[in-house]
Order: sequence, then structure tokens, then C-alpha cells
Amino acid sequence: MNPADASRSAVEAIWDSVGSGPRATVVDSPPGAGKSTLVRELARRQAATGVRVPVAAQTNHQADDLVRGFVADGLAGGLTIGRLHSGTYVMPSDIAGLPGIAGSQRLNDLTGCDIIVATGAKWATVEAPEPWPLVIVDEAYQMRSDAFLHMGRISTRLLLVGDPGQLDPFTSADDRYFRGRPVPSTGNAASTILRTHPNSSQITLPVSWRLDERAAPVISDAFYLRPFEAGQAPGTRALTFPLAAMNRDVQRTVLQAASTGWAFVELEAALMPEVDLEIAETIGDVVRELLARGGTLRDGEAIGTLRASQIAVGVAHNSQKSAVVGQVRRVCAELGLPLDSVVVDTANRLQGREFAVVIVWHPLSGRRDATEFHADAGRLCVLTSRHRHACIVVGRAGIEEQLDTFPDNEDVWLNENVSTVDGIQAQAKFLNHLLRHKVA
Repeated sequence: MNPADASRSAVEAIWDSVGSGPRATVVDSPPGAGKSTLVRELARRQAATGVRVPVAAQTNHQADDLVRGFVADGLAGGLTIGRLHSGTYVMPSDIAGLPGIAGSQRLNDLTGCDIIVATGAKWATVEAPEPWPLVIVDEAYQMRSDAFLHMGRISTRLLLVGDPGQLDPFTSADDRYFRGRPVPSTGNAASTILRTHPNSSQITLPVSWRLDERAAPVISDAFYLRPFEAGQAPGTRALTFPLAAMNRDVQRTVLQAASTGWAFVELEAALMPEVDLEIAETIGDVVRELLARGGTLRDGEAIGTLRASQIAVGVAHNSQKSAVVGQVRRVCAELGLPLDSVVVDTANRLQGREFAVVIVWHPLSGRRDATEFHADAGRLCVLTSRHRHACIVVGRAGIEEQLDTFPDNEDVWLNENVSTVDGIQAQAKFLNHLLRHKVA
């Protein structure tokens, strides 16, 4: 079955499950598999049956993007979209006042809307007169199970859609008070449903339309239990640079990333503080090379120049972000570009975003240990799966030895569900791939 047919078959299986399957359906969506498109499609189908559909996102930004998606799709059949929000929220100007879009902080003001989009936090304040026939939860693996409790109370059936490879939700509270319970309140909503309602349907979207044939097998093998494939045929995409010489490491890095989709810049082994200035400077050099050389992107029939806004840098810590921002702004100033043209952010904030090229500061670089935070499979998965064309990883030698020798001394809690993807094993699998793309 070709990728397009496989995707359509999965969508129909999900729709059948929503209509006649168990009360809850969990959809696992790998990076770029069309998760948001699926949410909008099934919301429209349900609304076409004559019932209103509540959709829960995790942030206002995600909720606004869903509304934009409905607008871009066209409000077929005269469907109207409600944006339920808090009293302090201000609807973005590009969607405020559009025909078919209404916003309010009160559910009663949106009774004429077919689909109502709000954050999970807002839905938790809403008292529905009777359970909704279907509630759709977007980014369900980012939603804490305690925040999800209300969604189950106001619904007859649930559709949870999310990416199991992304970062688990977290809390700033001391979670030792909640650990060791069969259903921890700080777990994610999708896993909690699968554990407490084992008869729920679990369906995987089988195709990534973002990751190409060079990236999809790598990410699938390292970070996912259920495999997926690339939707693009080999050779559909290309990134090229008019480099006449390759006499510098940074030039070889860019060319290798363009030709193979991956490049690993391995600096000399050293134990470093959280902010390694040499790595920050190296990332700045790579950004300069990407922008100064006039790269050309081909994506199917579309051909264009690599722009600064299509490049992102992903890091693990805000302190690292600050160091990289300084280097990247200096580069942008040299090239006459707006200082914030290139996105620099932590993995948590890059979740759900997409770029042509991503540069990653390896979370384990320069460390003497491999803590749960730094060896987390979700963090590395997010950082290395945002790209359509190429991913460049920068780190220090010694990561392999860290993974081989570091004892897993994190606390183990009785009765608690163990993560299905082991961070150390995922890191090792991905590193084996990276080492084949080390810049010589």
C-alpha cells in the first residue's frame, strides 16, 4: 500500500472507532504525520452529523493554530468555529472577526457554533448541561492526567490524538507526593487512558509527511515502538549549496547535511559547564554558513532559497539558549538580517514546529553523567525531528562512553507505569546513526 492510501486507511479506521468502537480512541501520531489535519477532519465529520464538537488544545497558541487550520481548510457547509477563552485572552488579529469565527469567554455565547476550540485549562472551568457525544483532545501526550480528568466527565466518547515520542508533561511541584500510585496525576493523558481502560482503541498514523526517507527510519527506530515510514518518495526534496571549495569544517558540515540529511560536528572530548561557549560559537558558524552560501531548497515542484526563518536551533536549557541567541544575533547583524530571524529555543517550545534545517546542541554533550533529564528520549526526539531537509547535531566526543558507563540511579517507584521507551537505549541507537555522519 502506498503512503497516501495507508494514511487514508488509518483515518477511516479511526473514524470507525470513534463511531462504534470503545469509549476512548487513542491516535499515535509520529512527527509530521498530519495530526492537526486529522483533528480538524474528524471534528468536521462529527459536526456534520448535527452535534457540536468540543476540541481541547494544550496552549492558546495551539488552539489559535487549530482555528487558523479550519479557516485555511475553508468552512465547508457553513460550519462555524467558536474560540472559547479566558477573560485575559485576546484573539489574534488574523482570526478575530473573520466570518464563521466567534470568540467568547462564556460557553453560552457560542451555542450557535458547530466546533468549539479551547485549551484544556479552559474546558476544566466549563459546566456542560449534559455530556458531549464526542470530545477531541489534541496533543494528548502533552496533557497531564490530572488536567484531563474533567474531559472524561463531560464526554460520552473521547478521541485523544498526540505524539508518543514527544516530551512528557511536567510539574514544578515536588512530585514525590504523587509518585508510586497506579495512576500518577503527573502522567500524560493518553498513557493514562490506555492503562486504566485497556480496551481502548490505539491506532497509529503510519506515515510522516515531514521526515523524508533519510530521516523517518532513523527517528522511528530510535524513539518509537510502532514504526512509521516517510510519505515522500526518495529524491523529492533537495538542499544544495554553490560551494566551490570544502576547505573548512563548517563547509563540509553544511555539504554533508545537504547531501545525506544529517551531519554530526563532534568537538574534542571535555567536561564542560552547562553553557559550553565553543559549542555556541560552532552553532553560530554553522548558521552563518547556511545563510551566507545561498542554499536552494527543492520540495516537490517548489523551489526557493533557504531563508533564515526556515532555520532553527534546539537546545536543552534556557542558559544554552541565551548563549546561542547571542551568537546567532551577531551573525544576523553581519548579514543585514533582523536579529531574531533564526528561531532558537528549548525542546519544550519547539514541540509541534517545523523547519527546513535544524541545528541541535546535543543534550549529553560535555557532561560527566547522563541524568534522566538529559538522557530523556522525548527531548532528543523532539530536537531531531523538526526538520524537512537536514539536521545538524553539535556535541563533544565522549557521549558513547557516558551511555555505556552511566548507572541508572534514578528513583524507581513501586506500582508506577514505566516508560515504554528507554532513554539510554534510544540515545545509543541515535548516536550510532550520528557517528556514521560525523564530519571528517
